[in-house]
Amino acid sequence: MLNTIFRKLVVVLLLFGFLMCLIFGMIMRYSHDVYHQESQQKFHVDMATRFATLAGWTSSGWTDPKGVAIAFAKLVAANPQYHVFILDRDGLVLSHYPENVRLNANHISLRPINKILQPAAHLPILGDDPVGTRGPEIFSVARLQGNSRPEQYLYVTLLSEEHAESAEGLRLAYITREGIWLIAASLILALGGGLLSLHFVVRPLKQLAATMDGFRENHFKDDVIYSKKPVPSGDEIDTLTATFYRMAEQMQAQMREIEQADASRREFIANVSHDLRTPLSSIRGYLDTLSLKNAVLTPEERQQYLHIALNQAKSLSQLIDTLFYLAKLDSGQIALQPEQFRIDEMAQDVVQKFALQAHNKKIRLIAEAHGSLPFVCADIGLIERALSNLIDNALRHTPVGGSVQLCLQHIDDKIWVSVIDSGNGIAAADLPHVFERFYRGDSARGESAINAGLGLSIVHRIFDMHGEVVQASNTTEQGALFRFSLRSVNNDDTPCTPEQFPA
Repeated sequence: MLNTIFRKLVVVLLLFGFLMCLIFGMIMRYSHDVYHQESQQKFHVDMATRFATLAGWTSSGWTDPKGVAIAFAKLVAANPQYHVFILDRDGLVLSHYPENVRLNANHISLRPINKILQPAAHLPILGDDPVGTRGPEIFSVARLQGNSRPEQYLYVTLLSEEHAESAEGLRLAYITREGIWLIAASLILALGGGLLSLHFVVRPLKQLAATMDGFRENHFKDDVIYSKKPVPSGDEIDTLTATFYRMAEQMQAQMREIEQADASRREFIANVSHDLRTPLSSIRGYLDTLSLKNAVLTPEERQQYLHIALNQAKSLSQLIDTLFYLAKLDSGQIALQPEQFRIDEMAQDVVQKFALQAHNKKIRLIAEAHGSLPFVCADIGLIERALSNLIDNALRHTPVGGSVQLCLQHIDDKIWVSVIDSGNGIAAADLPHVFERFYRGDSARGESAINAGLGLSIVHRIFDMHGEVVQASNTTEQGALFRFSLRSVNNDDTPCTPEQFPA
């Protein structure tokens, strides 16, 4: 039955409505009682003084002591709701009228008497009723003081028990009749307003639920999310809706990334299969030739075939090593071990490592540092690997007699390292993709089977781990330019920890 939030809220609203009616009735009855007591006591606050005057009280005492009882008997006979008591200074009942009424107590507390005799007393004030059994009642009191008499009090209860019961019945009937109308009107207005409020609350929730169902049924496609985006107004439901749309957009972005990663994975597997098959086919072909024609081959031919097969095996081994290294980078198995070092000194070491290769191709390989360079904070092993990959890539794409220049500059808080070659440059269509693994672009800068498009991908991953950038562009002289940044430190005492890097 209570399977929807609307029904649950309606039930809660009804329960609170009935609770509100109960509390309202109790408050209404209490307020009517207090109002009746206050109005009666205010109107009759000097009743005891008037009774004393009618009975003949003066500052010298009673004018006719024997007629006091007769006077009070007539007063209470004419006004049966009143009971009259004469008290001594301690509250003891000395006499009472009508005299035939039985007293339940012969002593009255003086505390409410003293309170009501104070100037500007806050009414109603209830006092003891020696006759009644209902508890404290409203009263009027007068202090009887004579020149030579002890202090006494004339104490008048304003409602007899019979009169109070009759008035209570009438008041209860009035409160019931008036309360039913007020409660009914209040309940109708409260329920109407509550149901209207619930409608405005539940409707956007239903719309959001419908949108979520449509989003799911449409297999999380974009058109459901972007077809009807809400205008946020700042309330909690709009905040929930906006959170759902942000979550949906993030899900769609992640799904697109997964689809792209899946496409890249399939392409990666296809390219790896192709690049592994090429040297394997070459090795197998030359070994088959040696096996079938070994008897007719000359020693020189045999040695040549073995040399080619050995070179292809080395190429295959290098490709597999590169694949394993890239897999370790992607899986986080290679952790950063940052330290402070001089990048210009490391650049000179890398240049020396490729000096022989550059000399054999008659390529001029030089390194230039602009000014004194500060220390950098990075993993020296990974940076050396990245720089070696960039120089190797530049040497392979630089023609005989060309040049490869390594340039280091200090700009703001970064050290920029540029590798510039004098080759044919990179085709404009290939520039956005040069760091993608196994990307095959312009044949002028196509990767060999040994490199297989993974060298620049490793470079890009290394600088991602450092939180730095690596860029590719063409120079004005048609050559290619690769540059990357490293964070510089002011001195060798500056901390250099793995926590300073994103990976």
